[in-house]
Amino acid sequence: MSKWLLGLIVATGVVHLATLSVDSEPLHWVFKLLPMTLIITLAVTSPSAKTSRVYKGLVVAGLIFSIGGDAFLLLPGDMWFTIGLASFLTGHLFYTAAMLTRMRGSLLGWLSAVPIVLYCVWMAVKFHEVLASDDASSGLWIPVLCYIIVIGLMFWTAILSGNRYAAVGALLFVISDSVLAWNKFVEPLPSAGLMIMSTYFAAQLLLAGSISGSLFRGNKAAASGMKVNA
Repeated sequence: MSKWLLGLIVATGVVHLATLSVDSEPLHWVFKLLPMTLIITLAVTSPSAKTSRVYKGLVVAGLIFSIGGDAFLLLPGDMWFTIGLASFLTGHLFYTAAMLTRMRGSLLGWLSAVPIVLYCVWMAVKFHEVLASDDASSGLWIPVLCYIIVIGLMFWTAILSGNRYAAVGALLFVISDSVLAWNKFVEPLPSAGLMIMSTYFAAQLLLAGSISGSLFRGNKAAASGMKVNA
């Protein structure tokens, strides 16, 4: 991975976090979408072995749908929130498909399904209680339920893939989306924006890094590592 590109991603992400409290819509648009644009560039230019090209293509597709979700969530209203949710859900389906191409499976990986399912059930029950009690938001219940199921599946398959970057990235994605949903539907959380976006950018960066299996080595070294591991 190019160090300057990684530096730009971190720098623009930090700027976005620093300007969350600034009342400037153009600023939010630029510095929310710019880090993701750079992360997509990183993913596209990451070296991958021939056997990993499908994985790379699926991860890039997931990143593209994610930046679409970012844009939709910047727009006001439940309609745009639902469209943004659908875009992210589609992105998670691409991520899940990518993980399935690298399925290794292990006892720990299979057992990890238990806490993931329990967490998803708890979240589903909690959000059903909240959304069902609000006529204005009751129509969001099914989309939210579908999202919970898909992101839980994405996290589980990331663990089963044996790719540490993918697994940690998926975990951070679950944390980010959980805080976002709780803050929106249940109760406001202190520093919610900071928690949501810091874990979100880190998640996407790690998922992009899972293509080459490296965030800090040079492209040649990463490519060599991919050839050895292919």
